[in-house]
Amino acid sequence: MKPEEKYPHLSSVAASMADRDDEDRISYIRRDRFLAHTRAEEVLNELEMLYRMEDAVRPQGRLIVGRPLMGKSTIIDAFLRNHRASDNPDGNAAVVPVVMVQYPETASEGVYPVILSKLNARMPVNAKPQALREATVKLLRAVGMKILLIDELHNVMEGSANAQRKGLNSIKFLMNELRRPVVAAGTLEVFNAIQTDPQISSRLRRLPLERFKDDAQFQELLILFEMALPLRMASGLDDPVLSSFIFERTMGIVGHVADLLNSAAIQAINYGVEKITEEVIRNAGWDASRDDADLKASV
Repeated sequence: MKPEEKYPHLSSVAASMADRDDEDRISYIRRDRFLAHTRAEEVLNELEMLYRMEDAVRPQGRLIVGRPLMGKSTIIDAFLRNHRASDNPDGNAAVVPVVMVQYPETASEGVYPVILSKLNARMPVNAKPQALREATVKLLRAVGMKILLIDELHNVMEGSANAQRKGLNSIKFLMNELRRPVVAAGTLEVFNAIQTDPQISSRLRRLPLERFKDDAQFQELLILFEMALPLRMASGLDDPVLSSFIFERTMGIVGHVADLLNSAAIQAINYGVEKITEEVIRNAGWDASRDDADLKASV
């Protein structure tokens, strides 16, 4: 019998792990994983559309916004895996269709230095702003960049008003010069920051990643988790009573759901019950709602 026939509640990959020993299964549960729930797929489809767009005089970008642990970085990583860099041994430079950087906590010249560093370009310590801009544009053209991804854009708010202005101007400049989209990601606060610059706010259309509600979409998310966790018995995480129990402890935050279910799955293996139940979750002792005042206030 094939693993997926023996364990119909699991994905083919998780089913192939289900008969492994406990240590292997627990190690597998602790790995990072991307679950293609509806909202994540919508964001990925938006990014793919931008990737395939032709150059434009006024390219449109996106701003992925959400509170921490809602999966912004996980979605970006999934997109990067679909568009990997190539060494391009027959060309003059590597091909890097998607360049991803994190906006630094302190930045006096916007994103130019971090892009140059990411692509292993060395500039003099005292390089002038114009030289940084020109070198960045030249290098991004050389590697065939199609999309620039900037994570942690909320860090722009850590600088002075002048530093914030330079940071936003650097993003706008690169979009204008390269005629390619920029996709930025950050917490909700960054949305307010870019409103100070009407030109860039109009170029970065908001893609919100909101907390799940206790509804059918949350149950869909739980089904995806159940399919990915190599337990030998079906848990029925989408049962309305059990799903509401999980929601109360995670408040619809994807990262909290992952932590709770991973802990519960490991508990289920260690105790030999092989499925996640309310009792297993209680014994796992994982409950974000107890300590997160911000979550309670936002319900």
